Amino acid sequence: MVGHARVLFDKGPIALSVSAADRAREAARNCEEAGLLGEADILYRLAASLELEDRASASASLARVLMASSRFDDARPLVVDGDDPVLLATLALESHEFDEARRMLDDARRRDPFDPRSASARGRLAFLERRFAEAVGDLLEAALLRPEGVPDATDIRFLRAARALAGSEIPSWNEAALAARDRLEATAHRSRPHLVFPDRVSQLLRSLISRGAEATGVLDGARRLSEIQELAGMGDYAFLAAAAGGLPRRLAAGTVLYRAGDAAAETYLVLAGGLQFTRETPVGPQPMGAASVADFAGEETLVGAPRTAEALTVGATTLLGFSPEFLFENSDRAAWLRHLRACLARRLSGLNDLYREFFPGQRPSRTLAAGTKGAAAALSLEEKSRGLTSGGFSESDRFLFAAFAEERSFPAEAVIFREGDEGDALYAVTRGRVRISRLLAGGEEALAILGPGEIFGEMAILNPSASGRSADARAHEDAILLELSRARFEGLERADPDGCADLSALLCKLAARRCVETAERLARWRIMAGPG
Repeated sequence: MVGHARVLFDKGPIALSVSAADRAREAARNCEEAGLLGEADILYRLAASLELEDRASASASLARVLMASSRFDDARPLVVDGDDPVLLATLALESHEFDEARRMLDDARRRDPFDPRSASARGRLAFLERRFAEAVGDLLEAALLRPEGVPDATDIRFLRAARALAGSEIPSWNEAALAARDRLEATAHRSRPHLVFPDRVSQLLRSLISRGAEATGVLDGARRLSEIQELAGMGDYAFLAAAAGGLPRRLAAGTVLYRAGDAAAETYLVLAGGLQFTRETPVGPQPMGAASVADFAGEETLVGAPRTAEALTVGATTLLGFSPEFLFENSDRAAWLRHLRACLARRLSGLNDLYREFFPGQRPSRTLAAGTKGAAAALSLEEKSRGLTSGGFSESDRFLFAAFAEERSFPAEAVIFREGDEGDALYAVTRGRVRISRLLAGGEEALAILGPGEIFGEMAILNPSASGRSADARAHEDAILLELSRARFEGLERADPDGCADLSALLCKLAARRCVETAERLARWRIMAGPG
């Protein structure tokens, strides 16, 4: 045996930069030269096996990169090549093949019960199947299996949404985390009875429970925020989080903060002074509203759109700039998201008022009945989520909205709501199409035809004090809609603000997108209207 080993390595050192497969192949050639044909055959087989493993590992790694960017079609062949059961199960989840995903994840768990990726995927699958207590357990196990002991951003969203939807079924975070640790420890003891399992419960609880900031500068910033009358009631944790996460800017009167077309990186909270928005067009400037103390400005950042107008300071102005991550991922974001929703509602209402100035005069009176509630419909959670695929939402956004909403069916030409009706719900189209229109003196003006994945009526939740619906909504053809009522959302938010934070963030993104669309439409109408 010693002689054989000497044959393998007597040809000189092998460079460490070459692959394991290349090293095995080199050793096989050495054996051939020494007449050890049996050993050479074994080593050639080993080299081929290692090469396949290397290719599979590279394919799986690239597939994970593509899937993280939601490029599932590009990732699909790489996932198959990579032969990674967790990636295959994740792909099945995205394709709504829940039975296949469950089979793969059960197999992955039997093979490796300590893989955080499979535990996370099991938790997300359990959430989609409305097994919320089981989902929480699996997601907490995934967190405890990670080196840092905390959930990733998407798992946190599912954890909080599960608590909002089924709080009575789920114990406290402390009890649930301890139970998850005990399950993992029991599994480990089956193969290693005396093993002490790592205890990461304290790190996990810190990631789930809001904590305040401690730095003196942050405390001073929080105190200044608390002195702004319009922010009364936000709470100390919210002020501390904003002071720690925001970047202050002080600008002189008449300073241009940004121009139309600029890339958007921050959303701003006005602490003093104000901002005036204007869009320059070939036929003259178009006013685009204003922002005063306690208003958020720069909503384009929330949806990755370029700036829609020039922002000019009104007097000496102090701003606090936030990245989207602060508003959408920070653990203390719930109160700020409620405030952001209100600001975006005012912003959208102001843009709509500017838009209506292009249509002066009284609209004709009508005696038509108000909209109907539609008939109850039955869709599975995966069908509801699939109907939102074309709406530009992330996978987790689709599943969260589908879990909170209820389905309604409307036949062709049925009125969903009319302009002036009290708004009590927003809707997402999952099947069919919906026509949004307004009745003007010359007849009906169609504003948009909405298809699957598109959302409308959001002002009912964003701005409950609005005077009424701003347009008619009618089923353009037989349609099934997802309805999220204001009463359901507000009830869930009162019961568990943190658990509803992800849905609140989704509503803010919807409102920001609508503000951007309305601003662009306003600029187009200004050009069509001509000088004056």
